Amino acid sequence: MKHGKWLVLALVLAVAAQGFAGGEGEAAKGEKTFAIVYPIVHPFFEPVTKMATEYGKTKGVRIQTFAPEGTLVNQQIQIMEDLISKKVNGIALCATDPVALVPYLNKAVEAGIPTIAFESDMPESKRQAFMGTHNYRAGVHLGHVVGRTLGGRGKMIICTGLPTQASLNERIRGIQECLAANYPGLKVVDLQTGQGDPSMTLNVIEAQIQAHQDFDVFTSIDATGGPVAVSIWRAKGWKGDKHKIITFDDMPENLAGIKEGIVNAVITQTQWTWGPKIVDVLLTLGEGQAVINYDDTGTIEITAKNVDSYRQEKAWAYKFEK
Repeated sequence: MKHGKWLVLALVLAVAAQGFAGGEGEAAKGEKTFAIVYPIVHPFFEPVTKMATEYGKTKGVRIQTFAPEGTLVNQQIQIMEDLISKKVNGIALCATDPVALVPYLNKAVEAGIPTIAFESDMPESKRQAFMGTHNYRAGVHLGHVVGRTLGGRGKMIICTGLPTQASLNERIRGIQECLAANYPGLKVVDLQTGQGDPSMTLNVIEAQIQAHQDFDVFTSIDATGGPVAVSIWRAKGWKGDKHKIITFDDMPENLAGIKEGIVNAVITQTQWTWGPKIVDVLLTLGEGQAVINYDDTGTIEITAKNVDSYRQEKAWAYKFEK
């Protein structure tokens, strides 16, 4: 089993290393520069970068992307300081720590730089808009899918990512409150963090499985745990019958797991829509115009029935003013 464990880890690390590159260099004359600051280097954000870059070219906007190495809050703070000093034309921030980053987001706004939060809200800051998933409702959505799948009874183990990331904590709260209110026979028996690190997440999930061998369903709150779990299930020869996987985010490994019968369902955000939205919101703010204060881009349930077509579906979302 030791060799199998290292094989799983090698596959997971290869996936995690695949795709993230920031843009540097000088903007063309008359071109605006918008910075997207991610909380972590992860393939989940690739569609955001890709779509923002492609759409930005049609709007005279150059996109630069940044993320701290690992999960270091101080590095994200330094990124924000550098962007403010460079006087970029707009910033979209997904904070690793929504409390620690507040003064730096505020500083950007006070410097006259249009600055928004995305994916993880910072309601106590001076952010000029939030765009992304309403994460509490995403947790409620997943809670209902788990409750429906298990018939309202069973044992659930959960692995989350960065413990300081507000979006993840809101999903957990949504799951817990949904289960308590609607499925009291369904209990979360273990909740651990893998810190968004694939190797740590692997160890955490394997320890959870060992400690709770009668569990019914596994959920990852971040985009790291699902692919790790799929690799573990595959190495064990498991399918999604006795031990189910119902998890977040449409990572390629999660979608492959659905097709292989390993993953029962995925609740995905609609991150492929975020890039153009970020560009439009920052452009509008730069023109001094009003934007939607809180834009919930919603979630979609993916199963074997819609795994090849889910991006054409309407997301489960709502919009409101704070």
